Parts: sequence; C-alpha cells; structure tokens
Amino acid sequence: MATNRDTPLLGLLFSETGVTADIERSQRHGALLAVKQLNAEGGVEGHPITVLARDPGGDPDRYRLYAEEFIRNCGVQLLVGCYMSHTRKAVMPVVERSDTLLCFPTPYEGFEYSPNIIYGGPAPNQNSAPLAAYLIRNYGERVVFIGSDYIYPRESNHVMRHLYRQHGGKVLEEIYIPLYPTDDDLAHAVERIVRARADVVFSTVVGTGTAELYRAIAHRYGDAARPPIASLTTSEAEVAKMGCTVAEGHVVVAPYFSSIDTPASRAFVRDCLEFFPADVSITAWAEAAYCQTLMLGRAMQAARSWRVQDVQAHIYQQALDAPQGRIWVEPQNNHSHLHSRIAEIDGKGVFQVKWQSPQPIRPDPYVVVHNLDDWSASMQRSAGP
Repeated sequence: MATNRDTPLLGLLFSETGVTADIERSQRHGALLAVKQLNAEGGVEGHPITVLARDPGGDPDRYRLYAEEFIRNCGVQLLVGCYMSHTRKAVMPVVERSDTLLCFPTPYEGFEYSPNIIYGGPAPNQNSAPLAAYLIRNYGERVVFIGSDYIYPRESNHVMRHLYRQHGGKVLEEIYIPLYPTDDDLAHAVERIVRARADVVFSTVVGTGTAELYRAIAHRYGDAARPPIASLTTSEAEVAKMGCTVAEGHVVVAPYFSSIDTPASRAFVRDCLEFFPADVSITAWAEAAYCQTLMLGRAMQAARSWRVQDVQAHIYQQALDAPQGRIWVEPQNNHSHLHSRIAEIDGKGVFQVKWQSPQPIRPDPYVVVHNLDDWSASMQRSAGP
C-alpha cells in the first residue's frame, strides 16, 4: 500500500449513488479533471498525484468511515469532498483529530470555522444576501420557503428569513419535505404553496427531490401562471432530470454557470466535455471541486511537498484564475473569495445571467443580517456579464 511519504495522495469523498449522486458525480469528475491537468504538468516534484476514491452513498457514517480509512490506513492527509452539511459535519472531527485537511466545494449555511477545512462554496453573504435583494426587487416581497429536512435548508432559511424581514418582506410558509419525498409529501407541499399565493418560492430542496418538486409544481399549475422557484443549489444536473420546459423561468444564484461566455469558462467547458462521461453535467459545484483541487495542487507544487502543514501554509498564497473569475482563500476564516451570479433558466435549459457581483465577494460566514440596500444599489450598476 502506498503511503503519503511515497507519493502525493488525494482522497475523494463524493457519492456515486444516493440522493445527491447526480451533483456529487459532477464534483468528483471536476476534481479528477484538475488532477489530470496537474499530472500533465508533472505532478508534484515529478510525482503524479494518486487519487483514492470511495462511494459513501450519501450516508454520513460512511463519509466518516472512509475518511478514517484514507487517513489511518492509506496515509492520506488531503481530502476533497462532501456535499450535504451533515456529511461535512461527520468528517470534521476526523480531520481535526488527525490534523489533516478537507476541501469542501459546496455552498453551505455558514456559521462554522474549522482550521482543517477549506470552504470552497459560497457562504450566505455570497449567495443568500444578493438573491434576497434580487427577488424582492424583481418579483415581490411575499415568499414561501420549502426545503429538505436537514441542517443546511433549515439554517439557510433562518438566514433568508432575516433578509426578507429586514426589507419588509413576508415569509408566508416554511415547509420541509424528506430527502426522499413520496408523491404524497410533494402533493401536500405543493398545495400549501398554491394556497399561499406567494410572489416567489425559495427552495432549499436538494438531490433527487429537486427535479421531483419542480415537476410537481409545474403539473399542479398547468397553464396557469406559477411563481418562480429560486434556489441556491439547483444546477444543470437537476435541469437535465426535470427537463427544460419544467425548469424555464426559475432562478438560481451561484458563483459559476457553464453558460458564462469568457475564455476561461469556454476552456473549462471544452475540457469537461472531453473528460466527463456523457451523463455527467457541468455544474457550479463541479467547477468548485475543480478549482479547489487545482488550488490544492498548486499549493503542493509551491511547497514542493504534500505534507498537510506545508500545503496549508501555501494555499493562502494561491490566487486562481478560475472559470468563474479570480478566487482565493481568506486566511482569517478559511472561506473563499468568490463571485456571485444570478441566472434565470430559459426554455432551452440555459442559465442566462441577469446579474453578477462587480468583483469577488469577501466571505463573511457569521453575519446574519446584511444590508439589502447595498445589494440593490449594486444591482442597478451591474446588469450582467
């Protein structure tokens, strides 16, 4: 068995099966694409990066067990992975006890810091705050919340409730459904949405339930006008499952969309199309996993080492010209400076960017109440790419 002393090892914790398999497969292949490119450059000190991967199947206990296996039995010190917050929280004590490093390429609820985790997805001030301002400005102040019943949706809704109230908005309903909702769960939730007569639905439903919810709402409203669904997590992977007709008109906030027309984005999409299996979508969270893995590799190359202490010292010095734009890690809180974009999905399933932040947003994972007036002013100045 190779150990971390012999060769640079990277452990991947992304599910190939389970409730979030579609999006985690995109993350896994984003990370693998970065490893391919790093190894084409010569790896680290002439040593190719070796990847170890397991399928946790969306089960938090299996994420924890596989992390322990990688670290104790294989000598892995560097991990990339996890999607749902309860899987990250299952791995956190493992990496903290062993003083290893987890790169987490996923949006999350904020209010967390670990010296052993690099947060590569947006915190609430990088997605929820601009989205709230956009929705109130463009759709109205009456909102219904619906989410999957676990940590991330409940905490994200807590933040969004503060944001709406600050600007005079009203939360009409707060609905939670199981991670694997039944037809009855969906029908009951959709009826509550219909009765509320909201201007917009804010969804923190994740995984397979996402496409099922969008389809249920489309079916219930039929040809009648329906409120747009706004999401922090819906991606090209979920749109592929629900279909373009169902997805049309809905709203998403993310640092990156594959529709962005810049040289860096076009190159990333071209590389993904050549490397990804045909059934794996190019998503914002594939880009996040790609960027974090690439940044990790650059830190290894700069350190001329793959010991976690050496790598972490250099990761704060890396600034990456990513497909989304320039990004870097904030040493004060281990979160990433990221771009923010709000898109509406068109009839072909393409994410059409309607607003983007004028520059990368400094991560501030602890602030509950943000000034929506500042975001509204920014939206007046920045109309799109």
